[in-house]
Amino acid sequence: MNSEESKIEIGHVQFRDLDISTNESSISFETRKIDTKRDRYPCSIVWTSIPGLTHCLPFIGHTGICTRDRVIHDFAGPYTVTVDNLAFGRPQKYVELDPDPSSLEIWDEAIQKADTKFSREMHNIFTNNCHSHVAHVLNLARYKGKTDWNMVDVWMMTFFKSKYVNPHSPLKIYLGFLFFILIIFLLSAI
Repeated sequence: MNSEESKIEIGHVQFRDLDISTNESSISFETRKIDTKRDRYPCSIVWTSIPGLTHCLPFIGHTGICTRDRVIHDFAGPYTVTVDNLAFGRPQKYVELDPDPSSLEIWDEAIQKADTKFSREMHNIFTNNCHSHVAHVLNLARYKGKTDWNMVDVWMMTFFKSKYVNPHSPLKIYLGFLFFILIIFLLSAI
């Protein structure tokens, strides 16, 4: 967040003031493109590393889900949902989802309902976390006709179907892990 942006807290959902000089909502869904420089991903799941944890286990990270207007929403911690301010930094991977165009209103409503629900809940890294938030959105939106999405499904999508936002993202994700393994190797050789 740069110095020109400020954070507004409404209840326990935190919003970042958005630059409204362009009216993104007036752009048709078909013409909205992924913009990795501005962290804009229409109807997508985004993933970023968690410092320390991802360096030891590079398959574990933090997820958020994006509206059709490309704004990221994530369950950032106890009683906290952030909007347009992904916890732990900018996305490093993303999964493009393809909701039924006739259900796009439901998509954004599902995100709003999940935000409201999770802004009233305690975060638990094992059972009620950012992956749970994303799965809840997918269930409310009946994505792919399913209502039984869970944390494992979200993890599998982010692990197997994701794309890196740029060529440097794999380095950010795996370099710490390689350094961690090197240290363990060197310590075990002593």
